[in-house]
Amino acid sequence: MNSRERVMAALNHIQPDMVPLDLGGNQSGIHIIAYKRLLEFLEIEETEVCYLDFIQQAAMPCEELLERFDIDVRWLRPSSSIMPESFVPDVEGEHQGIWDQFGVFWGNSAEKDLEDVLYYDPVIHPLEDMKTEQEIRNYEWPNGTDKTPMKGLRKQAEFLREKTDYAIATPPLGCIYEYTTFLFGFSTALKHLVRNPKLIVATMEELEKYWTDYATTFLAEIKFGDEYYVDIVSNNGDLSEQSGPIMSPKRIYEPIIKPIERKFSETLHGIADVKINYHSCGSVPHFIPHFSEIGYDALNPIQVGANDMEPCSLKKRFGKMIAFWGGLCDTQSTLPFGTPEEVREEVRRNMACFKPGGGYIASNIHNITAEVPPENIVAMFDAARDSRHY
Repeated sequence: MNSRERVMAALNHIQPDMVPLDLGGNQSGIHIIAYKRLLEFLEIEETEVCYLDFIQQAAMPCEELLERFDIDVRWLRPSSSIMPESFVPDVEGEHQGIWDQFGVFWGNSAEKDLEDVLYYDPVIHPLEDMKTEQEIRNYEWPNGTDKTPMKGLRKQAEFLREKTDYAIATPPLGCIYEYTTFLFGFSTALKHLVRNPKLIVATMEELEKYWTDYATTFLAEIKFGDEYYVDIVSNNGDLSEQSGPIMSPKRIYEPIIKPIERKFSETLHGIADVKINYHSCGSVPHFIPHFSEIGYDALNPIQVGANDMEPCSLKKRFGKMIAFWGGLCDTQSTLPFGTPEEVREEVRRNMACFKPGGGYIASNIHNITAEVPPENIVAMFDAARDSRHY
């Protein structure tokens, strides 16, 4: 099998020749500090290091590194979304950072030196003080049909499909419930969910309109004849913390959030024959049956250190419902603080649980953090390569 066939077989719950491997997505990437150390360790030279996601400080991995680890997925990004390492953030009051298309400012302390900033968090929430549905409807929502952010997308898609045999995945083309927490602020959004859910519903409806336009425009750019040059579309929606759901699945998620996210999923599947890779951190077993019903084909990042996320148990309970994408090595404990042998041991153990019968794409659990030593990163991917055969 080639890489594309391998990934698609796994997503279709067919046992491929080998477990597919991934590195380089928005939630399967690597912090720029860890990335530069890794390049030095592997003696790989790169003329210009860039961000694939400035907010997360995630680096754009070079092709030589992806080939070194036998990565089967390539992430399709417009050139306009990639920022050079020299990018200088804006300053707003006591924060430095960047504005997103929704008017959220992602910042960190302006007093910090740039090299000391590890991440940027949402610090200005444009809907924070809104009290009515009409205020939300009247907000200046961005235009999802604007092609300006799609610069270079078509050329990149053409190259990946016609010159390589990798599976092609997109960065997130949607983020509905989770984005309400950025627009209102996390605690305010949760209060509204309980006390005034109409505000959250109105916001999600506006977000669903935007992301439908954005995804439609994005996918139209990479349509060649009757074929879309993409295999997997990503979608974000954190619903849990490490101990469990952040809201009642029965009383809040099912009646309020699920219908709108299902509508968007149906839209994506209706546009193109793609798989949907849905991202939700934390302890998510309560939601997995819903994810399957909604039409999500894969779940990322499989945070094995969270409550009730033991790999063999997940595979036994939900392996026929959804494919697992991630789950290689605990990114909060073993990967940053263990020895290379401890990393290898955990990778072997987790892969033995996830890989039987297909339905698994092996990857780091969310982005590799800044403090992870390069020896452990190499140990993780080398162990994955050694354990990937059926």
